[in-house]
Amino acid sequence: MKMNYELRSSTKKNKISTPLKITFIISIFLIIMYFIFPLFFSSFITAIISPVWKINTPKYVNTEQISENVKDIMISQLKIENIELKEIMGRATNKNILLSYILKKPPYTAYDSFIIDVGTKNNVIKGDRVYVLDNILIGEIAEVFYDTSRVKLFSSYGEKYDVLIGEKNIQATAIGRGGGSFEAVVPRDLKIVEGDTVTIPNISISIFGVVGEVIADPARAFSTILFSQPINIYEQKWVQIYEKEQSK
Repeated sequence: MKMNYELRSSTKKNKISTPLKITFIISIFLIIMYFIFPLFFSSFITAIISPVWKINTPKYVNTEQISENVKDIMISQLKIENIELKEIMGRATNKNILLSYILKKPPYTAYDSFIIDVGTKNNVIKGDRVYVLDNILIGEIAEVFYDTSRVKLFSSYGEKYDVLIGEKNIQATAIGRGGGSFEAVVPRDLKIVEGDTVTIPNISISIFGVVGEVIADPARAFSTILFSQPINIYEQKWVQIYEKEQSK
């Protein structure tokens, strides 16, 4: 009985130790391979793991399709910009107009200012007038650098300008309210109505704004005229620069 028990015990120990021996041998082999043949070891591990990577990679990711979508978006955007540029230049009546791209605008610049991509290298000087769509005056060059300039918008808060309102060219002082809007105070008996255009004296080609509201107070002898520029200045991508001499 004792002998049989010992044989069974010996057999059981051998069965347990065999997997451990194999694991130990493999581990020693891999360690030796890592130090002697590191490149082979790396390739070997990659070959083992790569099927797992393939399984875990989402099947819906199609890099070629994404690339094509990006190309389509870029082409579409270029077509839109091409149409815009043709429209802008088609309206232009002065061959010396300098077309410029708006690099930065609020909230990435000071309120009521733009940074554009032309400067002294393009003969831009301080005081040059800035337009959109050829005849809508929005500001002037305030600072000039080598290849950029800062445009101060006329609607900057508190800025004052002489303007003419309506068909009768009623003289008034426009005060900037920010964001392309202005106000002016005129005698109440003057017949100014919504939709009247506002221009700048001596600049016949420009539109400065359009009257949006007339606030008349019976208790006062004056009316407040609220007007704004006929475009959203913050949605523009291009501006046109007129030399200072040409703007007078």
